Amino acid sequence: MPVNILTQTMIQDRLKLAGWTAPLASAAQHCLFLELMSKWNRKINLTSLQLEPLSIEAVDRLIVEPVLATSFVTRPDANVIDLGSGGGSPAIPIKIQLPALSLRMVESRSRKCAFLREAIRQLGLTDTVVEEVRFEDLLGKPELKQTADVITVRAVRFDEQLLELIQWLLIPGGEVLRFTREDEPPLPARLHVVALHHLVPSLSSKLQLIRLD
Repeated sequence: MPVNILTQTMIQDRLKLAGWTAPLASAAQHCLFLELMSKWNRKINLTSLQLEPLSIEAVDRLIVEPVLATSFVTRPDANVIDLGSGGGSPAIPIKIQLPALSLRMVESRSRKCAFLREAIRQLGLTDTVVEEVRFEDLLGKPELKQTADVITVRAVRFDEQLLELIQWLLIPGGEVLRFTREDEPPLPARLHVVALHHLVPSLSSKLQLIRLD
């Protein structure tokens, strides 16, 4: 798939405005990801953000926020598990920025899993897999117990079931990166916010860094 120069320039400009200089290669990858998402979004609902024509809000939400969040990933070769991956953001843009990451995307809907696998193929992402399961099914995979250095979540409700899953997946001392805009209800016991970072002011977007007690 050829790179759309206008989209690539838009991505670079929005990242620059946020204080981030994107190498040409990674900007091209982000561009291809958005082009692929736009193509699939005509058939399945990957996002309600405007992709045709591409809006500034879509670039900021789908690309700029995840790219800025990579500053808070523990190390460039971390083992990351993304819960509720949906249309692939924030997970895929994070992987593009930090290609040495080991990434596991968890999504229960088969059509979205098909998109995620196609994105992995088209973008040539290595050490990246899709788990087509419900959250509770991960608890039946002992090979995943305490393997995640980082768990990423967006638009996922923090309840006791999610707490149980986080306890199962996260290594001691690991962190949850939670993308949010609104004031959230209190976290379940044992989870606490250790830092709060503002990402894109125009979207009032925030990144919570959460740890287990």
